[in-house]
Amino acid sequence: MKGKASALTAIGSLIYVIYSLVDRFIIEIPDVVAIPIMILGIVLILTGIVKTRKDNATK
Repeated sequence: MKGKASALTAIGSLIYVIYSLVDRFIIEIPDVVAIPIMILGIVLILTGIVKTRKDNATK
């Protein structure tokens, strides 16, 4: 299972990619909306990394 990304990490990364694409090419997202979205994405990515490390450590 080494090297496999957690679903939480994938969702967090997807949030970041979608935000970046929408903000740059479709419509500018206001900071009031963008900051909570980015915080959620960062939290999901970090949670996925920690969860993956814990899972690998117990095996």
